Amino acid sequence: MTNISLRTIVQAAACAAVALACVQAPAAEQDVARRGVQSGQLKPLNSIIADMSRQYGGRVIDVETKHGRKGELRYEIKIIDARGTKHEVLVDAATGTVVAQESDWPTQPVGLAQMARYIKQLEQRYGSRVVNAEFERDAQGKAVYEVKLSDRPAGEMKLLVDVNTGEVLTPPQTAGTPAAPKSMAVMLESLRPRFSGLVLEVELETDHRRRPYYSVELQQPNGFKLELEVDAVSLEVTRHKVDD
Repeated sequence: MTNISLRTIVQAAACAAVALACVQAPAAEQDVARRGVQSGQLKPLNSIIADMSRQYGGRVIDVETKHGRKGELRYEIKIIDARGTKHEVLVDAATGTVVAQESDWPTQPVGLAQMARYIKQLEQRYGSRVVNAEFERDAQGKAVYEVKLSDRPAGEMKLLVDVNTGEVLTPPQTAGTPAAPKSMAVMLESLRPRFSGLVLEVELETDHRRRPYYSVELQQPNGFKLELEVDAVSLEVTRHKVDD
């Protein structure tokens, strides 16, 4: 009986930590979600997390906000079950139902030879070296690679690439002069009213639109690690992840 109670407490604490991080979304998105919950149009995120934990018999380790083709709010939720298997699902924020899961997504990562061709094409096209490529899914479960290229002295550049064709889905924006990022110290000060923890890593990066953001890792008192992405210009927290 004691072990069951302890497991329940640990899972509840993990869910609460994830929910707390995810509600620290950009201000406009926070307001939309809050009004949706208050009006009954959206389910509370902590309720969705608890439902997914029970449904898959595990704990939620990551939640990201996504938007469907019509702009509907969705949550991409990653869960580790009791056997250590990872499940990734898309959940409708209005109903709390799973609209897609990893097993339903037909496209999988490509092999070594095909990935090498994609990288060679990108390096020839942009005159930069690919330094990172990561398999991801968009809000409809479409398979993409998020590719990072070294673009010195201007910094790094990120692109989204279609897994099936190697086509660049989000070419970098070159028009206009980007706003200057806030200093790292100012960014960390802006986090203090909302977050706490021991700083493990802070890094200034750029996304696939060449917009600067800070990647922050904070060690939490319960042993979990909180990962944040913060817009370097507006200082809005745009991504959250809780991991052990």
